[in-house]
Amino acid sequence: MATHCYIKKLKLHNFRSHSNFELDLDDRSVVITGQNGIGKTNILEAISLLAKSNGMKKVKISEMQNRLSNEDWAVHYDFFNGTYFNSIGIGKNLNNKLIQIDGKTQSSYSSLYRISNVIWLIPQMDYILLNSPSDRLKFLDRIVSLFEENYTYCYMKYRKAKHERSKLLRENILDGNWLSSLENLMATNAVDILRMRLSVLKILQGTIDNHSCEFFPKASLKFSSQLTLNDTAEYFQNHLKENREKDSLTGRVTFSVHNDNFRVFCQKGDMPINLCSTGEQKLLLLSIILSSVKARCIYYNKAPLLLLDDIMSHLDKDYRKVLMEEVLSIQCQTWITDVNQDNFNNYLCSFKFVELSSK
Repeated sequence: MATHCYIKKLKLHNFRSHSNFELDLDDRSVVITGQNGIGKTNILEAISLLAKSNGMKKVKISEMQNRLSNEDWAVHYDFFNGTYFNSIGIGKNLNNKLIQIDGKTQSSYSSLYRISNVIWLIPQMDYILLNSPSDRLKFLDRIVSLFEENYTYCYMKYRKAKHERSKLLRENILDGNWLSSLENLMATNAVDILRMRLSVLKILQGTIDNHSCEFFPKASLKFSSQLTLNDTAEYFQNHLKENREKDSLTGRVTFSVHNDNFRVFCQKGDMPINLCSTGEQKLLLLSIILSSVKARCIYYNKAPLLLLDDIMSHLDKDYRKVLMEEVLSIQCQTWITDVNQDNFNNYLCSFKFVELSSK
């Protein structure tokens, strides 16, 4: 049985609609119910900050502020990382984000990336696998970060160097040493990014093929890159140097891992997801998320947190039951929001139920 991360205690202060909110929990999954607009999703967003600096809604820290208070927002977690508990605090300090782990202020998110594993499925993601290649790649990267604790940090270093190089070329600052230094950073990290993406894709596809729920459609994950695993950082750096003039004219980096293409097909009929029915598309997305969690358990013996916002409204009665059985079998702490507790009547002993109501 895989060990799993879970939140033992959660406190929200001036976060979104919650002036003061506190939950005492165990390692069971959590169902949050209440009418629309009551603040269910805000709780999931607070949890998502453990994995992503701007959270699952990708917003500025100022937008998380409770509008009825001028006192900065803060979230505190008693978080079990699979081995021991961490006391984690994330909050707004003036216009900056403050992160503390076990009482020590952190200079960046990198320490959190090494502790917490969180993945989510929210309504805004319904069509993410039908969107642009960059959106699909961001979805893949979120999954890769579940398995590779240094992935996000590696990608941030790559992206920063890429942006700085593009700015130099755009402004016609042709400093050879400066450009070479940035291209070295890009190349070194790009090789690692590709390696980690391909490694996780292999693990995920194997989990889908051999361990995913038989009642969900099985996905075929297809990936192409301008680089190969045999390409060295030196090769890629030379390619970037040769492409300086071309990249200067186009205003973008024309050859690199940010151009990788991630696509999803339904194994039945090898059907591209955009040609599947709307119901199949949503089930494929859900299946990939669940398989990611399951793969983390199988290959790393450690389950992440799973956040499912308003998931039941997308499923009929049979698939709701299948989802509940999957969540319970994976044994990760899953947070589910819903307007109707009746959807969980057969699982009253299996979940911690939290009902939100207006005061």
